[in-house]
Amino acid sequence: MDQLKALQETINNIYWSLLVQGVLFVLLAILILVYPALLFALVSATFLLVGIVLLAMAWKVRKFWNKIPNILK
Repeated sequence: MDQLKALQETINNIYWSLLVQGVLFVLLAILILVYPALLFALVSATFLLVGIVLLAMAWKVRKFWNKIPNILK
C-alpha cells in the first residue's frame, strides 16, 4: 500500500511540474511575441549562464585532475 501511495505522489508531482512548465512556456512565448527584443536578451543570458557553468565545471575537473597523483600514492 505504501508503494501505491508513493507512486501516486510521484505521478502527481510529475503532473504539476509539467503543468507549471507548460504554462510558463506559453507565457514566455506570449511575452516574446509582444516584446521581440526579449528573445535576444534571453538567448544572450542563456549563453552567458552556460559559459559560466562550463568554466566552473572545467575548473573543478582540473582541480580533481591535479589531485590524482596524490590519490594514487
